[in-house]
Amino acid sequence: MALLYLLHQPVAVDSPDAQGHTSLMWAAYQGDALSVDILLKHGASVSIKDQVGLTPLHWAVVRGNKFCIRKLVEAGADLNAKDENGKTPKEMAIELKSLGAYKKALEEGGLNEDGVLIPRQFSERNTKIAIFLIPTLFFYLIFTTLSILPWYTGIVLAMAEFFGMHHIVSRVLLNHSAYTEQVAQSPYFAGIINASLVWVAWAWFSRLVRNTPGFAFTNLAFTLTFLLCAYNFFRSITLDPGSCPKPANDAELKSTIEDLASEGRLNGQSFCVECMARKALRSKHCKVCGKCTARFDHHCPWIWNCVGVNNHRQFVIFVTTLVIGISLFDYLTYQYFAMLPLPPLTEDPSSDSCLFPASLCSLTSHDTFLFSVALWSTLQLTWTLLLLIGQLWQITRQMTTFEVSNLGRYGFMGGRSGTSLAQQQGHQHQHHHGPSLDGVSDMDASSVNGGGHGGHKHRHGACGSGFLLKLLGLDRYTSKNAASGLTKASRASNPFDAGLISNCIDFWTRGRELGVEYERLYVVPGEGFKEAKRRNEREHLDDGPGHGGEKRRGMLMGWGARLRGNNSGGGYLPLRTEEQV
Repeated sequence: MALLYLLHQPVAVDSPDAQGHTSLMWAAYQGDALSVDILLKHGASVSIKDQVGLTPLHWAVVRGNKFCIRKLVEAGADLNAKDENGKTPKEMAIELKSLGAYKKALEEGGLNEDGVLIPRQFSERNTKIAIFLIPTLFFYLIFTTLSILPWYTGIVLAMAEFFGMHHIVSRVLLNHSAYTEQVAQSPYFAGIINASLVWVAWAWFSRLVRNTPGFAFTNLAFTLTFLLCAYNFFRSITLDPGSCPKPANDAELKSTIEDLASEGRLNGQSFCVECMARKALRSKHCKVCGKCTARFDHHCPWIWNCVGVNNHRQFVIFVTTLVIGISLFDYLTYQYFAMLPLPPLTEDPSSDSCLFPASLCSLTSHDTFLFSVALWSTLQLTWTLLLLIGQLWQITRQMTTFEVSNLGRYGFMGGRSGTSLAQQQGHQHQHHHGPSLDGVSDMDASSVNGGGHGGHKHRHGACGSGFLLKLLGLDRYTSKNAASGLTKASRASNPFDAGLISNCIDFWTRGRELGVEYERLYVVPGEGFKEAKRRNEREHLDDGPGHGGEKRRGMLMGWGARLRGNNSGGGYLPLRTEEQV
């Protein structure tokens, strides 16, 4: 963060040292993607060379950091630039065994390893539409396959169809080699929810509503629940989750940086270098959405959006009605099968392969399509019920998923400031010593990192289980610090906790109970939120009715003026961080 402060002083960003190395070269060599990003945003040159002809991209390849390479490539770095020995960045990556990181960075930037733009099958808009709609088609194929084939062949073919759907989305439409990366950033998983809603609605309309006499109230309840679920699902997708404001101009940005530096709070907890804006309390920068979200809970691939202050209520209603709707659908399905006349037992050899009792096999074979839809829906209860319980508990505690996670990892709600982009984005790397390189000795070649198996280590769960748990939102209950975070959450000092009833009211009124605009909340009032709200209301009444329109914003600005720099947040922030200036 000291770099950010210096860049707003009268200093040339491309000033070289004695060997011709610029600050961007040093940042790329150190693998500091955070500093690389800051320097690029302040106009640092990506084409300048040092005395041996190495560009910043060469130095990023020396380090083997994927984030740095990608940012330089996206900024227009020349992939064919040669040093004094005639080596391009790619040739240097091959020599240093960092070709894997180099190729991965280019792939994520939409380029092949030669720097040529990978052609898209469709436009970006049409690709997203296709990804969102494809699961609906494939789910019909899967349910139909299960209904017309014996279970032992139907399940195998259905799994192949599901794999084919995933392959088309990841390899054809997104054109990515990895199945688990980038896919979660697309509308694919939201499309799976949409497909599930479509075929549940079709199964209910075509079978259940007409064949469950005497259950009119249950059918009405299911209809209302389904409509609420679908509405809040699409609202969760389309609503802005609560974007934090950015400085209107460079003068305002400079003033913000200087104010934070003078207060000793110019760090990753108070300033976002991605947005180049002051961070609100309880906010977080989402690398998928590319913005800071106020009262950030988590990024949910199932709604293709972040869950923040502006759509958290819709998300909770969506999950609640989803759980209730599945339960009602299962109940109606049970009654539907229960009212069917029990078919006579036959000597059909194919019935011997059924794993269920003979009577149940006969009933389910009567409408395997409905049984398959109900079984798929019931499977979703496992994670949605846990998610709902966790969300409701956190609401009563006035906490978010992000804050509970921070308690387990760091011991306080606000999270760690982070000294690099990788740390801020939760990406863990381990770098080892790699081979030496001619011309690198000036920057301590002993720390050069290899990008192959030996030099680049990622943490993954067994057989992709970590990705699956994260996708389902269950990683917060299974990670090594999850139990610690949940335990600390019940007794941690929380300046936002106003009691169970007030916490719930504040959640459903978007901060009105505490008198807070979370997008612009930068300090915690020393006397507490409720007392500060009452005091500010009295002050605004004294000022007259003409000032009422700016009431909420005035409260926040008043807190900032009175409490600047002398409140740690009562357990929300540490007393001092590693990055303070």
